[in-house]
Amino acid sequence: MTDHSPQLKPIGFYLKHLDALLNREFHEALADHDLTRRHWQVLHNLATYGPHDVATLTDKLRPFWGEGAVTLEAVTAGLEARGWIARDAPSGRFTVTTEGRRAHTEVEARVRTTRGRLMTGLTDDEYLGAVTVLARMCANLEAGPTAH
Repeated sequence: MTDHSPQLKPIGFYLKHLDALLNREFHEALADHDLTRRHWQVLHNLATYGPHDVATLTDKLRPFWGEGAVTLEAVTAGLEARGWIARDAPSGRFTVTTEGRRAHTEVEARVRTTRGRLMTGLTDDEYLGAVTVLARMCANLEAGPTAH
């Protein structure tokens, strides 16, 4: 691959830098509610997609939770302690409570503002193009090494 712009850094730099910036921005957006990004992800998934059991939540959120991250159990326990989610004993599925829906609506406004800042100057097509390229790069590497 030819470097067409000497001012640009390798893609890994931008991926790590963007991830750090996203973490910082979400930390600031959620701090007033004493939430972490992981709390938001669980609350948002339950509020948006309905009840989930631990296995489903784990599968949906695995890409966001690296080694050493807070555990799903700690996050769900924290949200339960606030009264924002409840766990149905027979099914083991988590659901959002009425108080959790109110909190979700309030926090979602802050998250939308943060996402809006991220998208400043980008069209929907540019965003889709960037995500498509990144998804293709992931698929290329997930396929394993190719013979040379």
